[in-house]
Amino acid sequence: MIFAFFFLILLSIKVDDTYSLKLIDIEANMKKMEVINLSQFTDNIHYVPLENKENLPLSYITYMDFSKDNILVADRNFCLLYDIYGRFISKIGNKGRGPGEYSYLTNICIGKNGKIYLSDTENLYEYNNDGSFVKKYIKSLLLNDTYYLTSWFQISDSLFLGHVPNSSGLIDYKAILINKFGDIKHYYKNYNLFNRKIIVASTTDNYANVYKFKNEIFYKELYNDTLFCLTDQYELILKYVFNLGKYKESDFERQIFNLDHISNCIQVYDAFQTERYLFLNCDFADYFPAKRLTPKPTPISFSKPIWYNTRRVLGIFDKKAGHLVFCKPTTTDNPLFTSGVYNDIDAGPRFFPKKQINDSTMVMLINAEELKDHVESYEFKNSVPKYSEKKKKLEDLAKNLSEFDNPILMFVNFKGK
Repeated sequence: MIFAFFFLILLSIKVDDTYSLKLIDIEANMKKMEVINLSQFTDNIHYVPLENKENLPLSYITYMDFSKDNILVADRNFCLLYDIYGRFISKIGNKGRGPGEYSYLTNICIGKNGKIYLSDTENLYEYNNDGSFVKKYIKSLLLNDTYYLTSWFQISDSLFLGHVPNSSGLIDYKAILINKFGDIKHYYKNYNLFNRKIIVASTTDNYANVYKFKNEIFYKELYNDTLFCLTDQYELILKYVFNLGKYKESDFERQIFNLDHISNCIQVYDAFQTERYLFLNCDFADYFPAKRLTPKPTPISFSKPIWYNTRRVLGIFDKKAGHLVFCKPTTTDNPLFTSGVYNDIDAGPRFFPKKQINDSTMVMLINAEELKDHVESYEFKNSVPKYSEKKKKLEDLAKNLSEFDNPILMFVNFKGK
């Protein structure tokens, strides 16, 4: 009864005629899992291998950004610029202690003005696209001993929306609008407060999903069950609320920061969208309904064998129908066939978006060795996709890869409706 009342309140909240709040009930629908095919959304997919350069290996891509003509990727040690076909252009800056060098990387972007921006926890660095250094904005992201910015998104040539990690549980603000000189233009209040006795700088507290869709900026921090939209007046408006119910991590569990509790919680990491759908990257933890057929080698830090490829489930919310369903995971040793939308176009990896590029395009990262293994797998060899010629093309791509090659980007262009 209380939940129904709360639901009616949520549906009635309106800021103006444009913005209204919608509830997406994860708890009630988490067992609604179906085989969903990629051809339902598109026939337009393509793969871009990133060219290898000597002494610049990318074992894994931690950060990436895109413009019309370029791809920018980085791990925590260096940043590389490619053209849209994956051909290497330049290395951006260097790791070190000298002028124009960064200690490590916490974020990257291709700027509105054509410049490249990198950050560590304290400073913002500006470069030309040939990799040459332009300017260091000293401590522009370190506001004081309490506030620092991690995930940030460029709004204009000099304005950034930055996420403030709640590492102590008592941080006053969840996000800040700031220019590259460190001048704060707007604070966004944090209402999720708790009290940690020891400050913890965790990757989960640092994480936020920020992207643009239809010229609007969307923002979701990991521990907030709300997807916000930034208005032209730089106000954060509640757009979608995710009900996790009993599967939500409690404030007490966040406070004590015991990783054992995480296995009993569900979290919504990302919420990307098209005109018709919202794609939800959800961590189902121990509620993930599939497992490996054979265990992975057990790291020293784990006491039990690892039986999962992933804990992530892809939810798809139909904005028009108000319907939520999850892509049914598969019990397999193949990590590219475990979770996400089934690829019935070329029998390639199941699609699980990593980043939104524009209103109709999303991208997924694929490890070269895993792609080679996939085309040798039972799932690939016994599949009959819609386009046999595309299956053959993907097979040829994989055969020409080395297991040590850079990751491959899988681009998916969604239909308009």
